[in-house]
Amino acid sequence: MAVPLPPPPVPGHVSVSCRMRPLLVGEVSSGVARAPWVLTNQSITLKERSLSRVDSDFNSDGLKSLKTRGELRNLDHLRRPDGETIMDHVFGEEASTQQVYEEAFKSIVFGAAEGMNGAILAYGQTASGKTFSISGSTAVSYDGEPNKGIIHFALDDLFGQLTKKAEEGKGMEYLVRMSYCELYMERVNDLLRKIGPQSQNLVVKEDPEGRGFYADGLKEKIVSSAEEVLMLFAEAEKRRRVAHTRYNEVSSRSHTLLTLCVECSVPLEDVTDDDDDDGQSVTRIGRLVIVDLAGNERLEAGTEYVAESSSINKSLFFLGKVIEKLAARDKRTSVAPEDGEHIPFRDSKLTRLLSVHLNGNSQTGLLVTLTPSEDAVEQSLTTLRFAQKAAEVRCVAKPVLISKEQSLIVKQREIISQLHNQVRSLQEEVQRSTMQRTNEEELAAEREQCAQQLQALVLSSSKHGQSFISKSREVDTVVTALHRNMDVLKKQKATVVESMKGLYQTIHGITAAVAQASEVLSATGDSEVAKELLRSACPLEESGKENQNVWVPAILELREKLELLVDAGRSR
Repeated sequence: MAVPLPPPPVPGHVSVSCRMRPLLVGEVSSGVARAPWVLTNQSITLKERSLSRVDSDFNSDGLKSLKTRGELRNLDHLRRPDGETIMDHVFGEEASTQQVYEEAFKSIVFGAAEGMNGAILAYGQTASGKTFSISGSTAVSYDGEPNKGIIHFALDDLFGQLTKKAEEGKGMEYLVRMSYCELYMERVNDLLRKIGPQSQNLVVKEDPEGRGFYADGLKEKIVSSAEEVLMLFAEAEKRRRVAHTRYNEVSSRSHTLLTLCVECSVPLEDVTDDDDDDGQSVTRIGRLVIVDLAGNERLEAGTEYVAESSSINKSLFFLGKVIEKLAARDKRTSVAPEDGEHIPFRDSKLTRLLSVHLNGNSQTGLLVTLTPSEDAVEQSLTTLRFAQKAAEVRCVAKPVLISKEQSLIVKQREIISQLHNQVRSLQEEVQRSTMQRTNEEELAAEREQCAQQLQALVLSSSKHGQSFISKSREVDTVVTALHRNMDVLKKQKATVVESMKGLYQTIHGITAAVAQASEVLSATGDSEVAKELLRSACPLEESGKENQNVWVPAILELREKLELLVDAGRSR
């Protein structure tokens, strides 16, 4: 049997791209100066500028700089002669997020559909546009469309590719699982679960089979469409840690990792239709991780959230050390990776969770975001140095094949088969219970006999002189008891009807007497005559028969209250 050839390994390095955001409206209105950056399609350069005592306080546009003279002098060591930074892609202020995705990261998403690992990381200082590039924005763009992020375009392509393959009719099956977590203050929190003990501070463990690290207890949700993922993602974003900083009104205070685990089961090419349903197949599994790193920022006296900022800078420092070690190892081509120096993945939970995508077997893309502000030049140059180191890390992505025991698709297929067997056994049990009943002729005779008895019962109830005699003494006893109960109910019905007639007549008489008494009081003011009219309308004391009615006490009470009203009217 010929196994379908997987796509060849993708040699190369970590793909590094840069995106420069425009100055915000608030920055322009406050007079923030623009740094002299020069961008091309694959390079970014900061022009050399000489600083003197006169112009150290003012920039080239005549606007006062927020940096001190000492800080501006300290930038000289960052402005190297070879200040041009070469990258795979450089996007200016006019570039859209869709253009960034199409040119830099689309191939990574398509590789995940083929069973290869992939990672998209966003790195940069606070308020440089990382979350906007990854997750988009709820605000509406100039053309009236929502500001989609890389996540939106990646999901559309991923599920579109999987659906297209499944519709080709080659027996391909796919299963996508989603997980979403944040790394806050070196604690891994599950964002798909509600905040509680089960979702907070998850333990990061190492896979016993050597497939990297994982967060123990992290919830994985099976998803079938991009819309379902986005719905879960929007709900989970409400649990992410954010805060107001001097750089941004809503600033992310944690790293987030959105993981999509894609399993594809493809049958072997030479399996014919005459084979059994459980034909041999090969299962590939790829993990696509989209990482939104919290922004590194400079700590100053009086800065709020000092602990959070220190934790963020610490984890990013360890990430930078890992990138530096990997770049140094890959430069020495004569040394095998397993024989090289130690890579400090264990120093941080962030580097542990990203170890698979940094250590070679992954298509990894890095997006560094910059702000054009002159006050952010120092951090922008630091970001570019990080990108240069990351570009030197080599990676060779190849499909990951798993066994039947490890495949969730196979497990789901087994569960469905068990459920089918249970349904089949229940159907057989119902058929056996049906066969144990009497045959159709006996059932028809029994129905006919019941119909005749019912007809005779109806006739006997409508014609009292006709008696009902059946073949069963028990049925006769029941019918006789029903006849007796029917006579009793008829008598009770007649009594109730007579009582209601008496009540109606009494109320009608009281209504007429009240009208006459009102006229007498208006004309003569004689209350005794009015009371006599009321007593004559309901003479209940002289009749013994009416007194047996249950409504008599209520009528008497009503008459007494009417008499009191007459007395009150006379006194007034």
